[in-house]
Amino acid sequence: MKKQSRTKNSILNLVTSVFGQFLIIALNFVTRTVFIKVLGKQYLGINGLFSDILSMLALTELGIDTAMNFKLYKPLAQGDEKRVRLLMKFYRNAYTVVGFVILFLGLGLIPFLHLFIKDYDSLGKLGINASLIFVMYLMQSVSSYFFFASRSAIVKADQKSYMLNVAGYVVTLATNLAQIAVLLISGDFILYTGCVIIFVIIKNFINAAIAKKYYPYAFKREKDSLDKAEVKDIFKDLGALFVYKINSVVVKATDNMVLSTFIGLEIVGMYSNYLMIYFAVKSVVQKAYMAVKASMGNLFAVADTEEKYRFFEVMNFISALLYGTACVGIAVLANEFILLWIGESYVIPEPFSLLVGIETLFMGLKYNLGQVRNVTGVFRQMWFRPVIGIIVNIVASVGLVQVIGIYGVVLGTILSDIFSNFMVDPSVIHKYAFDNFRPVSEYYIRNAKYGAVLLVTGLADRFICMNLFTGHGIVSFAVHTLICGASVPAVFYLVFGRRHECIYLINIGKRLLKRKV
Repeated sequence: MKKQSRTKNSILNLVTSVFGQFLIIALNFVTRTVFIKVLGKQYLGINGLFSDILSMLALTELGIDTAMNFKLYKPLAQGDEKRVRLLMKFYRNAYTVVGFVILFLGLGLIPFLHLFIKDYDSLGKLGINASLIFVMYLMQSVSSYFFFASRSAIVKADQKSYMLNVAGYVVTLATNLAQIAVLLISGDFILYTGCVIIFVIIKNFINAAIAKKYYPYAFKREKDSLDKAEVKDIFKDLGALFVYKINSVVVKATDNMVLSTFIGLEIVGMYSNYLMIYFAVKSVVQKAYMAVKASMGNLFAVADTEEKYRFFEVMNFISALLYGTACVGIAVLANEFILLWIGESYVIPEPFSLLVGIETLFMGLKYNLGQVRNVTGVFRQMWFRPVIGIIVNIVASVGLVQVIGIYGVVLGTILSDIFSNFMVDPSVIHKYAFDNFRPVSEYYIRNAKYGAVLLVTGLADRFICMNLFTGHGIVSFAVHTLICGASVPAVFYLVFGRRHECIYLINIGKRLLKRKV
């Protein structure tokens, strides 16, 4: 394909990702609203629980996506077609194996489903076939590994994700409309789940066609295979990545399992509504990150240490700005939104929304660290950190949920981030990815300043939103959203406007504006 600049690729990826994601979020909320009205809290809880169980099974993927993207950056940049074919062949075979492993493990879990659901016996009385529903979710998960699913990797690694985004949004639109129609016409949960399976397969075929059109050389028959030494090296990386994968999944996926086991499915359903807000914010912001992820890999492959570190500082600033805005918005407005959306019976009392907001900020800061780790291949040097995170999360969540209920689950996740990600990752990344170009203490001081600014801004926003223009329903919520959405960027500009990170972003904005004009 014709080569384009990193900036142009990032902009195209960003525009098609973020703006399309707003449409998807709106559709998801409409679908969720119909789901709640038609099926209720029990099915909502099952939906959250089974999704998390299957995300645990997806650990068998081992982090293949991350490892293969890292391996593809260099041969794509150098135009080494044979090596690209060898890597894609390995990737395809690995995905096939993973799909079958998840299938067999999932089927083996069916006899033990009652262990994860406190009120399992009552489901049968309500006419809910938990085993059949789980099988449908399993088929949905497995289908994402078959039907040429691996082919899209080359498009993402070559900074061209925007080519997949539009097709993805069309498929997601079709999926949501089909699900809404099924719920309104039949109210059948099995058919509702079946819609997802069908459209996952369709999406795989569309992405595969796009990849083959623009990278035909990557899918030609290749007799050779990666040599044993390189395969061994890949599996060493996968071993380290597997631990990270366990950490990222356990930290979130076990929340619903803990709640379902100790409290019940209804609280899982209520929690899932807040998680939908959390993941909606995450999807928009991470689309922005994914848009530059491949460009980051390309830059880190050719740039010197100073350039790489300055880019890291810029991305950390963006993390604090975007996820900080989301943090304040969720902490201040989540309960107001839930109340307007589906009613007071689904609102979880404070300080729950505050805890979810803090968790959102931490997610952004650790995501930036993870991006650097992934594009620089620093996988093995801190394999022990995810183990610490897993232990802290499980012990804290199980212990606290029995004392303070649902609040303990979110607090367990926050404590896990503090005692694993933020105590280990920065130091290791500064040492191995940046050769200690700058002391890690600067990273902590910088983020402490970001946190202090967010705290003051959040308290001010909360006071304003509780006392200004209240009692007007959706109009009040819109005004409060504008206040929270504008306050963090404005305060960040006032406080950090002279730093190179802020100046860098302003200059990019100016260039884009001039180009548009």
